[in-house]
Amino acid sequence: MDPKLLHDYIISLGGSEELWNRIASCEGVYKELEYWCSNGNLLGEFSPKGISISDCIAWQVDHFKAYMDREENNRWHRERLFIQSLETLLDINDGSEEVLRKITGENGESGTDREDV
Repeated sequence: MDPKLLHDYIISLGGSEELWNRIASCEGVYKELEYWCSNGNLLGEFSPKGISISDCIAWQVDHFKAYMDREENNRWHRERLFIQSLETLLDINDGSEEVLRKITGENGESGTDREDV
């Protein structure tokens, strides 16, 4: 797929040039984006530290479900959720232990409001 189309897609969803540069420089995340744009589905091949794009999306949905319960839930539409999950995947790939702890629940932040999780 034409990199310019992928770039324009990221920018059209509110992504920054910095985010695009991070995506373009990470082959695994780039492939995830390319597959999403070509097929409308998740590839799920790239998984730094054992975390895949599916894991990132599940965490994003769980973590931000309070927004989804409000009238402004269109803010968290499918494409934006995907882009935010790509950014989370990039953070994990770049070695962000803080993001990894959050997504795995090791930082006391499981993304849920249940006390027993």
